[in-house]
Amino acid sequence: MTSNNRNPINPLALAVSLGLLVGCSQTGPNDSASGTDFVQTKKPVMLQDQPTPPSDQWQLVWADEFDGSEINSRNWSLEENCWGGGNNEQQCYTKRSRNAFVQDGYLHIVAHKESFTGPDDAEGKTGANKTLPFTSARLRSKDKRDHKYGRFEIRAKLPSGQGVWPAIWMLPTDNKYGTWAASGEIDIMEAVNLRAQSDAPGAQAGDGENRIYGSLHYGKAWPDNVYSGQGASLPNNINPADDFHTYAIEWEEGEVRWYVDNIHYATQTQDEWYSQYKVDGALVNAKGAAPFDERFHLLLNLAVGGSWSANANEKGVDKSDFPKTMLIDYVKVYRCSADRWKGKGCATIGEQAVKVKGQQAPAILAQDDRYAEGPNLDIFSDSLNSNLAYGSYDPMDIVSHQEVADGEHGQVLKITKQNGAGNLYFRSPTTDVSHWLESGELIFDIKVESMTDGSELMVKIDSGWPKTSDMTVELPAIGQWGEVRIKLVDLLTQSNRFVAGNQADPTMINNLLVFEPTAAMTFSLDNIRFEKK
Repeated sequence: MTSNNRNPINPLALAVSLGLLVGCSQTGPNDSASGTDFVQTKKPVMLQDQPTPPSDQWQLVWADEFDGSEINSRNWSLEENCWGGGNNEQQCYTKRSRNAFVQDGYLHIVAHKESFTGPDDAEGKTGANKTLPFTSARLRSKDKRDHKYGRFEIRAKLPSGQGVWPAIWMLPTDNKYGTWAASGEIDIMEAVNLRAQSDAPGAQAGDGENRIYGSLHYGKAWPDNVYSGQGASLPNNINPADDFHTYAIEWEEGEVRWYVDNIHYATQTQDEWYSQYKVDGALVNAKGAAPFDERFHLLLNLAVGGSWSANANEKGVDKSDFPKTMLIDYVKVYRCSADRWKGKGCATIGEQAVKVKGQQAPAILAQDDRYAEGPNLDIFSDSLNSNLAYGSYDPMDIVSHQEVADGEHGQVLKITKQNGAGNLYFRSPTTDVSHWLESGELIFDIKVESMTDGSELMVKIDSGWPKTSDMTVELPAIGQWGEVRIKLVDLLTQSNRFVAGNQADPTMINNLLVFEPTAAMTFSLDNIRFEKK
């Protein structure tokens, strides 16, 4: 869940999002901050471990067991908006007891199929309104129950159905490092489309969706944020919608661990996350365990539709079976008595847990406002322009690149991509290329060494997802060098083929070029440049 739009959950990156969680594995031992070796993997964890009771050094500091007759306002506030959660969700969140109430010892969060009109603003500010076809509720503990480090434990029964998206998650209270997601997000549990036809690799007809997910969001402020996470299936393929299960994280300085029913299934450490934010207008690297070193608060919600759930499994929203209810038995927060300031010394470690491979902080580029003035902009010729840096969207570890010697061409850029989602791009300082539109061309030499039948090469230019323009390149014969010329006005006026209505803003380019084969391909590039008359 998120408080803003994010790359993995949209039509392009739906497959990418699932690829992150269910893609090919990469093995190799890695030391955890807890002193245990984990195996890096992107396959979903099929849970088999026996539960491991938490340490008795976890001290309960707050609990809401929903034993009263109404939602405790000292613990929770309810949002009221029709903003869509930043994910194109189809529900309005309301403060009505119809959508959230306490009864029989449980918190009920109920999604109804009904038209509702409310503020089109995340904070519910009055102004422009929006009407959506569903209602639901989102509770948050912000400025009421805020915590830094601890064990956060929620016992819940999840709803099922195509288009249904329950979430238990956390956001920073003070946004020390700036707006989402530079200050982080912790997803304790998310699930979509439970009991709908599974779209997991190898799923058979009639197999019901049963995966849960835990993840972190971090990096820079949107749209330059990143994320990483892990999926899991309960033992014996039990469906989370069948009964109550306990979802938890243990969060200490420099480490987050995920659990379901006291089975530890994933760990991510601070060497696999980062935060970059601006100080006096200049981008800097946050230190230490940032952004996960400040107070966070809890959120409980039930979304309907949205860019993830509506594009996975059977697609869309099954409107035939509403209302949908998410039941919460309790929320408990513990503090580690062994070290209350850093939260260390109480870790619950399971043998099956995997080490989540996150993202490393990219190099901060020096701003040179003149580098793209023209009339020639040399992007790659024997080496990459010093104002640029390599970047790769590679959730499945299938993209590689290297600078290699190639006869008369000297040093060239060789890119290899296997089947799956991924690309290579050239990160740039925020660049205005609008003056290239009148007569500018993108020119490069290319040699394709091998490619899967039907594979194409997309060239893109973007201002941060989904503001991307792309087009397909005509390739030379296999094994031969050929020159490609593309008018920049033709490229920049193309739309994002995956998200209609979006294209790059030529005054705000963040990735100067992106090369993305649609399937397996190995190719070399040289003499990449912009030229204008």
